[in-house]
Amino acid sequence: MHTPRLALAFMALLIGACAADSAPAEEPTTSTPPSTTPPAAPIELTSGGPLPPGTYTRRGFRPPVTFAVEADGWFVGTLDDGFFDIQQDRGTPDVIAVQFALVLAVAGDGGAMTPATTAGEAAAAIKLNPGLVVLGESAAGLGGLEGWAVEVENTGDTTSAVMQVAPGTLSFDPNRRLWISLFDTGEGIMAVIVGGSVAEWDRALALAQPVMETIVITGS
Repeated sequence: MHTPRLALAFMALLIGACAADSAPAEEPTTSTPPSTTPPAAPIELTSGGPLPPGTYTRRGFRPPVTFAVEADGWFVGTLDDGFFDIQQDRGTPDVIAVQFALVLAVAGDGGAMTPATTAGEAAAAIKLNPGLVVLGESAAGLGGLEGWAVEVENTGDTTSAVMQVAPGTLSFDPNRRLWISLFDTGEGIMAVIVGGSVAEWDRALALAQPVMETIVITGS
């Protein structure tokens, strides 16, 4: 099954023009001076109503992360210095989440929690989780970091634990999927996760992709 590539690379199309028999007359050119207006500071995420368009951060989260919201319908979900997320369709079985986590441990072989050491080892352990079905895996590039991505689905009848984060155990319900990307940073292993229902997975990716493409991770 095809693994989604949420951090897209765009290729420039270079168009060549044939030279005319005679060179065109030169026209005067003007240059616009660079703007001296500094970019707006990222907005601190707080609980509350819908997120208006803008660039956001969670200042207590390390390494520092910023991302942009451009579409309507996003709300803050969980808000913690070690884990936070934004959601669409919250409170429904088809809730869509873009999650940021510092990984303390992962549920691996036999479902036991194993302390996370490197992003590669964490990805390998997740693949051994008996409560998950692996749909794909690949190298991942996101926010300026290189790491590993695993796409998994809960095809069982019970909630399945995936990893341990600061607020507690991150689990997900039957008939849901996760796209988990893992990166080594100076603060430990960082995960950026997209979650959605199996029934609405394509829509989840379509809504999450514009957010994922704006992520910047610094200070690692």
